Amino acid sequence: MHSSLILCLIHFVCYWGMVAIYDDICKGDCAISMKNSFKNQLFGTFPFIIIFSDYYPIYYGDFLLSLGYLPILVVTGDIYFYICHRPFHSKLLWKFHKTHHTGTLCVAKALDADLLEHVVANIGSFSIGLFILQYFGYTMNIYVLYLWVAISTLNTCISHSNGQCKYDDCTHYLHHKIRFCNYGTGFYIMDRLFNSHILKNK
Repeated sequence: MHSSLILCLIHFVCYWGMVAIYDDICKGDCAISMKNSFKNQLFGTFPFIIIFSDYYPIYYGDFLLSLGYLPILVVTGDIYFYICHRPFHSKLLWKFHKTHHTGTLCVAKALDADLLEHVVANIGSFSIGLFILQYFGYTMNIYVLYLWVAISTLNTCISHSNGQCKYDDCTHYLHHKIRFCNYGTGFYIMDRLFNSHILKNK
């Protein structure tokens, strides 16, 4: 049970810490996004973490080997997120996604989405690599798992910082501005393959 509390705490501190640093929390659009994000954390993220922690074994071995799994998690998360995210831009599913594109881009927007989309796309992209590795008999060291929670949370926050964070290359900003590009995350592998990857300087 303690591992689920630590996972929740890491995610909570990383997410709301970034919101506090980069967002104008008094601004109307941002305040709405904060409310929606907290709702998704309360009814999506935290229940998932509790269930996941009961299912996923706590493992203290193979620390260095588990660090080597991180690129696998990044790549699988990128591919999965593209596959899930792009259909949400179709006429059929846009109603579930339009909230995320409404208002000013800010860090709080990172989790501001329909609950269904949040569970399927956001949480799914975080966990898909873990489940694939476990299927083949590889379990993440618990401390590297904590690190992965921090990395994935900070990455989505940085990509929604509207260029305010120095590590934001504005690739995802262009997705919000143009909409029909940069559907993935991380390395944008699928976007590069399907010619939907656009850089800021183009």
